[in-house]
Amino acid sequence: MKKQILSEEFTRMQKLAGIITETKTNISEGFNIDDYYDEDTEEVDLNAAFKNAPAVASYKDVLDIIESYEDESVLDDFKSEFPEGKDISKDDYSDFAINLIDDMSEVGYIQANWISIFDDTVFEKAGLI
Repeated sequence: MKKQILSEEFTRMQKLAGIITETKTNISEGFNIDDYYDEDTEEVDLNAAFKNAPAVASYKDVLDIIESYEDESVLDDFKSEFPEGKDISKDDYSDFAINLIDDMSEVGYIQANWISIFDDTVFEKAGLI
């Protein structure tokens, strides 16, 4: 009897996890970088796109961004601040990344890096390459 209850609870947790995963997927599928195209500048409005980008990304996706910096001390700081395998919020990523830059002119790259998790055309569409 106790074994059956544990099995049912495990199954229930798996279903909940599936619902959570499905919800995250649906949120990111609804994000389209082209919705933030500014006809005046003929580029994507990074501020608006970042504000409306999905609020959570996988640890692996954010780790890929941090590894692209090719700086071991930054990578070490990232790994000590964020638990491996745990999803990372956009706000936590932003707070971490802001501390890496020297001036605010690089904020667009921080925003574009986050958005690139969901749409890898952002750099071109925002005029960053």
